[in-house]
Amino acid sequence: MKRFEGKLAVISGGASGMGAATAKGFTSEGGSVISIDIDEEGGKRVADEIGESCEFFKVDVTKEEDWNALESHLGERFHQITSVVNAAGISEPATIEDETVEHWDRVHAINGTSVFLGCRFAVKAMKKNGGSIVNFSSSLATSPQPFVLSYNYSKAGVLVVTRTVALHCAEMGYDIRCNAVQPGAINTPMMQRYLEAAEDPKQQLADFSASHPMNRVGEPEEVVSSVLFLCSDESSFTTGDSISVDGGVIAE
Repeated sequence: MKRFEGKLAVISGGASGMGAATAKGFTSEGGSVISIDIDEEGGKRVADEIGESCEFFKVDVTKEEDWNALESHLGERFHQITSVVNAAGISEPATIEDETVEHWDRVHAINGTSVFLGCRFAVKAMKKNGGSIVNFSSSLATSPQPFVLSYNYSKAGVLVVTRTVALHCAEMGYDIRCNAVQPGAINTPMMQRYLEAAEDPKQQLADFSASHPMNRVGEPEEVVSSVLFLCSDESSFTTGDSISVDGGVIAE
């Protein structure tokens, strides 16, 4: 029996990157996925690639009313959810000297507020039957870099939300685990945008690689394996924790 037969996951950021990779991994092991994203074209394309086990629903994850619309859309399936993976996020450069309030708020809304709303949605859905929440943080939450101030802040906040939700669920007696993953630089469209913007993309890739003790960037599947572990019953005694998938950055 595959790990996720009879299981239903809601995955944000499902139109590309880690969200899409997680949806493919979850369905490949027998599960069903509701993929959500603001990018309707990309989200439908990924869902079509996966097939009937993946349904796309357009959601702006920063808006409470969109999460409420998703709940209404799911109907009886809402309480059949077994995992919620909050993978939506953005990374754009800005130091303390060139950061703006508008950009700061935008990054925090997508990387932070969406996780709060996703966790609240998940607890409401799963508090009767149990399940797992997995939030995407980053190695930069604990090992920040100066060129992404708002990103560092937002991802550090994800860790605090994760631990707080885990403690709340334990205190309330809900069989809900809440954990995070902390990826390093991963070969996704997000990283590709940094490379495309660089004067010397090859040198930029070399710099990204050198910032990890293993001297390379990661691949999406290397992160997905940890996400699926946290979604599965194999992690039944793990909550309020984070798994670093960062080529050794956490050890420095």
